Amino acid sequence: MNQQALVISVRLLDDRYHGNGSWPPSPFRLYQALMAAAYTGRTAPNEEVAALRWLEQLPPPIVLSPTHTLATLTTYYVPRNGADAQNGDLAAAAKKRDAKLAKPWLFNGQNPLHYVWFFAEQRAEADTLIQLSERVYQLGRGVDMAFAWAELLAPAEAQQIIDQHAGPVFRPTPQGFGNTLDCPSPNQSFDSLVTRYQGQLKRLRNGEFHKPPLPVFKTIGYNCPSSLLLFEIQNANGELRAQPFTAIAQLTHSLLGKAKDRLKPHFPEYAERYLAGVKANQADKALRIRVIPLPSIGHEHTQADIRRVLIEVPSDCPLQLADVEWAFSGLPLEVDLETGEIGGMLVKATDTKMLDHYGVNKQAAASIWRTLTPVALPIERIDQAKTGAEHVLKQNQLHHAARQALRHSGVNAPVSIRRIQREPFTSNGTLAERFAFQRFDRTRLYHLELEFTDAISGPIVIGDGRYQGLGLMNPVQQTNSDVFRFWLHHDNRPAVKDRKAFLDAVRNALMSLARQTLNKPGRLFSGHEEDGSVARSGKHEHVFLAADDRDGDGFLDELLVVAPWAADRSLSAFEASKKSFQQVVKKLELLRAGALGLFGFDLLACDIENADKLLGYSKYWKTLSSYQPTRFPKSLDEASDVIRQDVLTECLRRHLPKPLVEILKIKQGAKGVFRADICLSFSVAVCGPLILGRDSHQGGGLFGIDQGHSN
Repeated sequence: MNQQALVISVRLLDDRYHGNGSWPPSPFRLYQALMAAAYTGRTAPNEEVAALRWLEQLPPPIVLSPTHTLATLTTYYVPRNGADAQNGDLAAAAKKRDAKLAKPWLFNGQNPLHYVWFFAEQRAEADTLIQLSERVYQLGRGVDMAFAWAELLAPAEAQQIIDQHAGPVFRPTPQGFGNTLDCPSPNQSFDSLVTRYQGQLKRLRNGEFHKPPLPVFKTIGYNCPSSLLLFEIQNANGELRAQPFTAIAQLTHSLLGKAKDRLKPHFPEYAERYLAGVKANQADKALRIRVIPLPSIGHEHTQADIRRVLIEVPSDCPLQLADVEWAFSGLPLEVDLETGEIGGMLVKATDTKMLDHYGVNKQAAASIWRTLTPVALPIERIDQAKTGAEHVLKQNQLHHAARQALRHSGVNAPVSIRRIQREPFTSNGTLAERFAFQRFDRTRLYHLELEFTDAISGPIVIGDGRYQGLGLMNPVQQTNSDVFRFWLHHDNRPAVKDRKAFLDAVRNALMSLARQTLNKPGRLFSGHEEDGSVARSGKHEHVFLAADDRDGDGFLDELLVVAPWAADRSLSAFEASKKSFQQVVKKLELLRAGALGLFGFDLLACDIENADKLLGYSKYWKTLSSYQPTRFPKSLDEASDVIRQDVLTECLRRHLPKPLVEILKIKQGAKGVFRADICLSFSVAVCGPLILGRDSHQGGGLFGIDQGHSN
């Protein structure tokens, strides 16, 4: 059977569209325009009537539109048709005006709309519609003047037009919810429009006004998101039954096989193709059902086992949503061979709050995303890099493979790849190689961190293992744009004893970046006035720097660059200062620190999962770098009391609650300089960063959450 494609193109004469409803002008609007063209007289030719009746039987078309935007609401005051009420006085009637609201869609009028129907065989009706299209004169309201033309093409030619279209493409998604367009209703729309036209001619009957009947059409979802079904893994008592995190691919494989076996007797072809991927072609990939086991996340101490399973059904998947739900409901998991106990079963979830952790709703959208389960990259084995050149080559290969994985998964939004690594991003994550299963060799598995230009919603699952539960990502909610965290590359890190020299080099680098970006270093980065003198306002109006040995190996792992108003709560943040701070600090990627060497940085997100030590909330804090008081004690005997009072004064000055101060250790250095290791206990939880003391701008007095206390 020879397939054909009918493409009707419409160009509006103006760069705006006033018709009611959402964009684009619906297929039913075009159908009305074709009806109006056919009935320019009292009747329409029989062949055109037959063609219009045939068109309403076709499935909804694909609509290609130009890039568009919605104009602001405008009020026009137009004369009322009230000359009779003014006794024929046209001047008086012209003063009676009604408000008309207009909010048109704006677009480039040089770019036409295209409506593409696919049908099974050559039909004479299609040729008639091509001729009828040339008589179309408007689309929408009376002010939306337009002209149209049509073509009969082979499916491949029509698909090429769709693929090469530069603007939005609207595809019908019958199972979707949310975005809809009106389409002709088979065996109803034509007759209803004829009846409405006849009713318009006879609105006034026997001295009474009769409203003409409304047209009949059907509402079809277009470009709707996939439907999501959330299931819990429960035991016989209705309690959640956890499954091992690293067995996620095995669990997905098992569930897909069992659901396929349920559906196969009823939908043999669909079950094989859209569940198991058997005989699926390239176009079928976008229609395949995805089974996504969800690790339990949301707290740093949560064990990331599988307690829930998300089923994603594409809106245009041939399998109906109800059939998919039936296929997975009550599916038993593996049976324990020793006890005979079923490992759990899938039960439809009533609480869907867990989906927020995966960015499913718009409120949870984010620009930074990280993998929970590693991505299976489309790449061959890469040997371990032994030299710097080999390391650079390996990173280039991995980035190229990651780009391919995103493209294959349909992620087309502008994105930068921030990190590719074997290690997980959170303390309760798991190494990438531990998820190896069947064809997903350990050498192909990597964790990714991505940053999109705009915030996007989930779920996001990428890579070759996306139909086996691998490549699942979760959003990172940035909570503090006034603090930048950098992870030092492990090929070269400064020793803890070189902290001050390292941070002095960081400040010099920031001042240089400020000169390049802002044309002057400014007090914000230098701590000096424009004349070169030291800023003596008495306030902490320049950036704070801190570095931490996170793993305790004697080398610094993490760098903090903190805006003054984030470390000193008494300061106010001006928009210009915040913008300058972010513009400059984001550019810090490489540091040349003289004799210390060359250091590379990776920018980390300031998120809850990684905020356990420096940026989290706690009542209990402990020094990570010794506290230097702002007022020196005269002797070691009085040092404890003086330092305790100094800490209290410093907290009050920084607008922090008054803490209980426990002095752990006091050290006296050269020139009578005292330093102390301290624990602070607040009555309420306070948020980091906590950097206090005389040398707090140079890395001293950095506090971290005291893990030995419970909040």
